[in-house]
Amino acid sequence: MFLLFTRTYRILTIVGFLLAVSLACSIQRAATPVTGAPTVAIADPLPGHTAPVGEPLVVDSTSTDADGVERIELWVDDTLYRVDSNPDVNSPYVVSQPWQSDVPGTHVIVVKAFDGQGAEGHSQPVTVTLGSAAELTQVAHVALTPSATPLAPTQEPTRTPTPASTSTPAPPKPTNTPVVTCTPPPCSVDEVHYCPDVCAGGCGTQCATPTPTVPPPSFEPTGIETHEVFEPVWEQPGVKDYLGYAIEAAIDDHRYARQFFERGYLYWWDQPDDLGLVWAVEIRQPSARHGFRWIGPYEDAWDGGDPYSCDAARANPDGPIRGFGKIWCDNPEIAEAIGPARGSERGTGDRSSYGVVQFYQGGVMLYSPLDREVWVLFNEGTWQRHAR
Repeated sequence: MFLLFTRTYRILTIVGFLLAVSLACSIQRAATPVTGAPTVAIADPLPGHTAPVGEPLVVDSTSTDADGVERIELWVDDTLYRVDSNPDVNSPYVVSQPWQSDVPGTHVIVVKAFDGQGAEGHSQPVTVTLGSAAELTQVAHVALTPSATPLAPTQEPTRTPTPASTSTPAPPKPTNTPVVTCTPPPCSVDEVHYCPDVCAGGCGTQCATPTPTVPPPSFEPTGIETHEVFEPVWEQPGVKDYLGYAIEAAIDDHRYARQFFERGYLYWWDQPDDLGLVWAVEIRQPSARHGFRWIGPYEDAWDGGDPYSCDAARANPDGPIRGFGKIWCDNPEIAEAIGPARGSERGTGDRSSYGVVQFYQGGVMLYSPLDREVWVLFNEGTWQRHAR
């Protein structure tokens, strides 16, 4: 009897101890603060964005979380495309993730973020449409009338090299988190589908009518050859159809300069009669390969005196100065569109070839040998940017 009582007492003691430990663990778990999932927002591209097939597109996103953001994942069409790890696990985590596809049609982009506790949050889906380059020239834009002041050419541009900043992406780390999808209803004829935030998992439906297709103008051949540096770009679909034929031979033996701004680009060309011309291009995203606004050409109005034309340019170590500064300071609509300079003016010098400029029936083509880029400026206000 005594042994039975002793064993029963020991069992009860052990059970009591285990219950106490379990209760303590439960209290400890309850006392540990639990934060919510990260908040993710895609700033660019916007829903309904269109781009040429095969052209790089950059997805800009911002992720925030009280526990810090550990990594973000770029998902396209329910497939993991890229992972970027945050070296500091802080918040906010702002990332630009390049994406490229050779598949035409609509694609759904989602950015997922994971905090330091493993919680997951994701952005609202954004649908983009990949099509032919011709579609990019079908949007009408505001054209600004340039000033017409007789001017002197600018000095030889600054040749100080600007170092490029690059970052090495982290290797992809696939997650086992299931992707929640939904089946959208069919859209009407000539409508596209993209997802805001209607059904479970963040995927909803909305149909938006795209810009009506504008047929290309009818151009008659002029018999003037396109410059060899422009020909591969000119022959591409959507370029020749809307640019037409050259109206004069290209000039490839005169000085040029270019300067990048926070939201734009200035190109200066010392044309044969020594009356410099300046084009201004609005670039809403530095890596954009096409856009919807350019202004010019403006005649270079700098008189060779003080290189600074206004206090705003003087306050920035990159200016702009001389001809670029005069255009930027005297035309508030340009300064507002392209923002402050984010790099010094560079161009023709001892180590750089001359620029190339050629005028066409439907616009102009510019070549920057420093960047090996061809800029196509269409008369209706759209532009394209091609690597050579």
